[in-house]
Amino acid sequence: MLTAAEAAARLGVKLGTLYAYVSRGWLKSYKRKVGRQALYRRADIEALRGVSMPERGRRARSLPDASSWVTIAQPRADGPPSGVIVAESAVSSIIEGRLAYRGFPIEELVASATFEDVCWLLWNGEPPSSGQAAALRDQMSGVALPPAVVAALAAVGHDAPPLLRLAIMMPALAASEQHRPARTQIEQAATIIGMMPLVIAGASDEGPSDRTPRASSSAVPPGIAGGLLRRTLGDVAPGDRAALDRVLVACAEHELNASTFAARVVASTGADLYASVLAALCSLSGPIHGGACDRIEQMFAWLATGVKLDALLADFAGKHLLPPGFGHTIYPNGDPRAALLKQVAAELTRRKGKRLYETALKIEDAVARREGLRPNLDFYLTVCVRMLGLPPGSPAAVFALGRAAGWIAHSLEQYADNRLIRPRMRYRGSPIRHWLAPSPDR
Repeated sequence: MLTAAEAAARLGVKLGTLYAYVSRGWLKSYKRKVGRQALYRRADIEALRGVSMPERGRRARSLPDASSWVTIAQPRADGPPSGVIVAESAVSSIIEGRLAYRGFPIEELVASATFEDVCWLLWNGEPPSSGQAAALRDQMSGVALPPAVVAALAAVGHDAPPLLRLAIMMPALAASEQHRPARTQIEQAATIIGMMPLVIAGASDEGPSDRTPRASSSAVPPGIAGGLLRRTLGDVAPGDRAALDRVLVACAEHELNASTFAARVVASTGADLYASVLAALCSLSGPIHGGACDRIEQMFAWLATGVKLDALLADFAGKHLLPPGFGHTIYPNGDPRAALLKQVAAELTRRKGKRLYETALKIEDAVARREGLRPNLDFYLTVCVRMLGLPPGSPAAVFALGRAAGWIAHSLEQYADNRLIRPRMRYRGSPIRHWLAPSPDR
């Protein structure tokens, strides 16, 4: 085994180039059982000697066969399309309806961990010490919008939806990265998470949000949750910060959903974290994935104007639509995350009133009677975020903020042991036929 420095010297390349070989799947790195130093097999390094530099656009014959560095997934003819396995992961698990991050049950994390704790856990594999969590929180809280991001956000305007503003931020952030000293991927990850609350809250410069915060009698709560509430609403009660923290933890990770798969596919090409998160955000913009929160908000708005619940549910049924926020293919017996956030919403009634929560209970009961469905994460995520007082459109953005922790974790995992993800499709078109040139009289 060779160290990174020894391997780079043997190949005659810089360390950055060596790491690029790993991210592209041309070379595999190994971890010591003790410590975090990456090692490389001597035989693999010898096989790569003579590889052309990536900027020359060629790979030499000494590269391994494609079957060793490309993941090819073929759907089973007798199974559901959602059952295709395209990767192995240690980030999260869903076993018999129980969700866990890095082996820790979601119930324990929502009850006891902060969002920063969970970011560290997902990105590094183990829980942080108090000092590590504090350092990450300070790093995230200390970011400011670079001029390139400010200009990009100004171009789309303050009335652009939060998810669109988050997507606009990513390429601008990547462009600004080129003018900074080289940083680790974990440092870039902390920057991405730290920037997102600024954009969601509508910050337009390198300082505070354009909104003038209301006077607060207490110190500003630390962390991502407290920062988002502070910039959006001004005064922040400790209980509100804790509630939003629990929401973000519940949203942080959920195996290989559509947006996470998009992030991993992009990461498998060797693209940077900004590109991977951008791909995930674009996936989230679709109404079937991230648009559920918007439709749940619309449902509550209709009910607030006097529309009858039974008539609303009958309308969904007539259009062959499920009520938004209900049902989940992986959790036929109920989404555990929804149950956890329902508890958060119940606790918020002590400070925020019961009207929205009681409406949610009525919807839940009616849908259970009519459809036999239970709420999923999106439903009580939307209820909690709106009870906290965040403006319309915020639930989807809060979901993106929380889930970005998981997108980044999967991208980092993909980089560490990369294979280009190249699924296959089952052809269902015309059989093989032959092209005949048109005759002159046609």
